[in-house]
Amino acid sequence: MHHPLPTSSDSPGSVLSPNLDLNAEQRAAVEHPGGPLLVIAGAGSGKTRVLTARVARLLERGVGPEGVLAFTFTNRAAREMRERIAGMVGGEAARALWVGTFHATGVRILRREAARLGIPRDFAIYDREDQETLVRAAIRRLGLREDAFKPAAVIARISDAKNALVSPEAFAHAAVSPHERTLAELYALVQAELRSNGALDFDDLIAEVVSMFRAHPEVAERYGRRFEHVLVDEYQDTNHAQFRLVEALAAVHRNLFVVGDDDQSIYGWRGADLSNVLDFERAFPGAQVLRLEQNYRSTGAILDAANAVIAHNRSRKGKTLWSERERGAPLRFVLAADEGEEARRVRRVLEERRRGGGRYDECAVLYRTNAQSRALETELRLAGIPYEIVGGVAFYQRREVKDLLAYLRLIVNPADRVAFWRVWNTPRRGLGDGVRARVEERAAAGGVEPAAALAALAREGALPGAAAAGARDLLGLIEELAARREGPLDELLRHLLRRSGYLEHLDGDEASAADRRANVEELLAAVAGYAAAGRGGLTEFLAETALVTDVDRIEEDADRVLLLTAHNAKGLEFPLVVVAGLEEGLFPHATSGADDAGLEEERRLFYVALTRARDQVVLTAAAYRRRFTPGGAVAGGARVSRFVDEIPAALLEREAAATGGGGSRERGGGGRRRGGAAALATVPRAAAHRAVGRTVFHDQFGRGVVQDVEGAGDDLKFTVRFAAGIKKVMGRFLDGGADDDPA
Repeated sequence: MHHPLPTSSDSPGSVLSPNLDLNAEQRAAVEHPGGPLLVIAGAGSGKTRVLTARVARLLERGVGPEGVLAFTFTNRAAREMRERIAGMVGGEAARALWVGTFHATGVRILRREAARLGIPRDFAIYDREDQETLVRAAIRRLGLREDAFKPAAVIARISDAKNALVSPEAFAHAAVSPHERTLAELYALVQAELRSNGALDFDDLIAEVVSMFRAHPEVAERYGRRFEHVLVDEYQDTNHAQFRLVEALAAVHRNLFVVGDDDQSIYGWRGADLSNVLDFERAFPGAQVLRLEQNYRSTGAILDAANAVIAHNRSRKGKTLWSERERGAPLRFVLAADEGEEARRVRRVLEERRRGGGRYDECAVLYRTNAQSRALETELRLAGIPYEIVGGVAFYQRREVKDLLAYLRLIVNPADRVAFWRVWNTPRRGLGDGVRARVEERAAAGGVEPAAALAALAREGALPGAAAAGARDLLGLIEELAARREGPLDELLRHLLRRSGYLEHLDGDEASAADRRANVEELLAAVAGYAAAGRGGLTEFLAETALVTDVDRIEEDADRVLLLTAHNAKGLEFPLVVVAGLEEGLFPHATSGADDAGLEEERRLFYVALTRARDQVVLTAAAYRRRFTPGGAVAGGARVSRFVDEIPAALLEREAAATGGGGSRERGGGGRRRGGAAALATVPRAAAHRAVGRTVFHDQFGRGVVQDVEGAGDDLKFTVRFAAGIKKVMGRFLDGGADDDPA
């Protein structure tokens, strides 16, 4: 049974004093007396304020901070929530709360219960690259070809299974085809190797907790009794395993407070289950639902556009965002000739903002796929506009950073074979493939770790001279590092750099040495900062580095444009947002067209992109875009995204494709550009005939080539070959694009 909270009026100094400025719906959520509550929080509706005020209110009403557990989806959100709570109730109480991501909370529970699961307390956390190492080894062990079982696809299937709480045994039992049965074998081999290495992957951090709770109900009840209140942010992004974890933790007291927005559910491709929101009342009988629809971020025009687009979705709870802010400028849409011209138009938008007194850090350029950043990067670099890419190679995934962390992982967990084989000949120590084969054979025969097998071979004189010296060097280094494990982390890393000669190793590659040294220096700074903050020792630091994302590492107050995918923009906001690449097949992505659910998720992603903006939205598309395939670069035309057409004409200012200047504009008109600088509308018939063979642009059909002209004056009609086929189009609906005006 849940324990209702008093709902008396605010006491002096209450966290709900008028200066917190909660609206009626927010206040109702914060004052919720108890039991399961779903807060449908629209974009920019102040959900973080509500969550933090709710936690502060619980503490104010006498709930102990150790009895409150709050889940977030990013480390950045967890840090922000804790800081806000500390500002309301003090740092000591805030530190006693359990606030963190699902994965970080899973690590915290698993460290405490490791013995029950038969895993080392200092288990390693394997990232995507580490997983690929295990999967490739399993593929080789079964004698399979990687073109038939691509590692990325195998990892995805294993991840899906773990998120659905399907064990290797259950996967094998459900397999109905030879391919599925082989996948089940791979899954079992990878899982066995993880256990052998004393390691867990990201999905295990949640799935193993749920599995433990099922196998040991008394443990589940202990944690359920401990956490009197469970709160979840971004609930629409939870998968089945996360749902089951929340369900177990909230089972005793039933005080579950979740905040989410079904219109921002964009992670179905990685297991997020929208039904967790849509079926909340069925999953938690007696649940209440509140809606936060007042938006504090965006202008009226942006919200009206977002509302109009998302209304095309059917799988949603339903809500309409509104704001007391000004109406604001209409959204702008630019159809460029190709991706190069699109990048130039984006650059002009950014320069226009700067000339108007704005800063680059007020701007973000969003796109559907990371590959789209190439043309944008080239243009911004040539123009000298500073930018930062979010979602490229994450800092802790860079080769030199992973090398150094592998040494540290190895002294924490000697069973971590992936870490051992990464560093054993880095820098080079004369330990080649032949020696590795002997070490692996000895380790398998004796059931020991590779380091122990290497030490045994060295003692027995079974290694050639150079390899023997290399073995002594590596084993001595590991021993020295292990002896310094409890000391200051930054001193440990400095000793590793001095003793291993790693910096000199980097200097061997002149082309990248400076950048790679800079990454090492940044790692040193991160280690020193972690040590100074007193957040934990080496084990905790390694766990934090394994769970951090590039979004968590975005620099504050750096004056540069952010380039990032719409997925990575979730949870962020900017005065100016450019959404690039709005073409059918790109956004919405071609892979979404198989079913309505996929298209609706793409529409939610576009909705997320629009609602990142506070003041201004610019949408761009390319009539013709080069794409890179395994067979090389290919180019093709495309229709403008349906999402652009779903924005009411009165809210959209369309710009004609550039002819070297700024391009003309027209508000509304459903995409019809009348009077543009290159419009083929009322030019003389003789001049119009010179357009045959010229490139033109159409909002719906994209780029095309004029085949014939008929009619005269206002009735001038052009026959144009588009990628979609040959069409007859009135001149007023065409633009001359990058070519000279045929008149």
